[in-house]
Amino acid sequence: TVRQMKEVLVNNFVDYKGCVEKSELHLRVTRLWKEHQVNKQKTQEIISASESAPSNVASAEDELCKICMDAAINCVLLECGHMVTCTQCGRRLAECPICRQNVVRAVHIFRS
Repeated sequence: TVRQMKEVLVNNFVDYKGCVEKSELHLRVTRLWKEHQVNKQKTQEIISASESAPSNVASAEDELCKICMDAAINCVLLECGHMVTCTQCGRRLAECPICRQNVVRAVHIFRS
C-alpha cells in the first residue's frame, strides 16, 4: 500500500516529497531495494576478504623461527627433518624442540 511504501522510505531516510502517484513511490522503493541489495553484496565481499586476511597473518607467523620468533625459518634439523628454526637458533640446539630427537646438524635451506 501507499502508506507502507511511505513508511519504508521514511525509515530509510528517503525523501518522498513530490511523489504524487503510487507508481513514483513504487519506483523509489524499488530503487531503495536495489541499492540495499548492492550494498549487501559489497558487504559480503568485504567480509569474505577480511576472513581471508587473518589466514595470511597466521601464515606469516608460521614462517617465523619458533625459538627467537624474529627470523624466518631457513634450516632443517637432521636427523628428524623438522623445519622450525632459523639457522642461528638451529645451530645452538642439542635436540629438536618438536620431537626431542638429537640434532646432528642444522642445514641451511633456500626457498625459491
